[in-house]
Amino acid sequence: MIKAKVLLAAIAAPATIAVLAFAAQGAQASTAACTRGAYSGYCGTQANNASTDLVLDSAGQKTTTNNKVIGWPNSTTDPGTDWVQLAFGGSAAHGVMWIFAPNGLISNMCAADPGDNHIVLRACNGSNFQRWVATPVSGQAGFQTWTNLATHKILQSGARGGQLITVTRPATPAPSEQWRFVG
Repeated sequence: MIKAKVLLAAIAAPATIAVLAFAAQGAQASTAACTRGAYSGYCGTQANNASTDLVLDSAGQKTTTNNKVIGWPNSTTDPGTDWVQLAFGGSAAHGVMWIFAPNGLISNMCAADPGDNHIVLRACNGSNFQRWVATPVSGQAGFQTWTNLATHKILQSGARGGQLITVTRPATPAPSEQWRFVG
């Protein structure tokens, strides 16, 4: 039922999603099958504001439980960078879910912090561990931090290929903690 509610939200509230799907800045990420497919406008990835410009990526393009979500360079050919971003229940106030969608095909695997501060794929179930709330970054137009609803920590990238983690929100978020939607 939660899965259906999430997918219906995409149909019922495209304006809400459009607000979250900020116009891409700089190079595009994700495959054409994602960005121009059935979920056009919803399919893309999150890119950090660091000089490395890393994006969300499913390690090895796998769709298995507990597969690591890593930071990886922008790519228009890597299906690991394809994610459908949906507001839970049609309202960003309830959090956004990132559903891994290699080549634009929804896998029913969501980016989650299961409580150990390491981002992994888990079967989408709408839990707070899979829901993220955006907070705009002052002075960085189009960028936001993403707070996990269960852990109340923000998303952070590390080195290329490193697993994404969550950390306690600092007074001023580092570039590796600032994100924008690209699709």
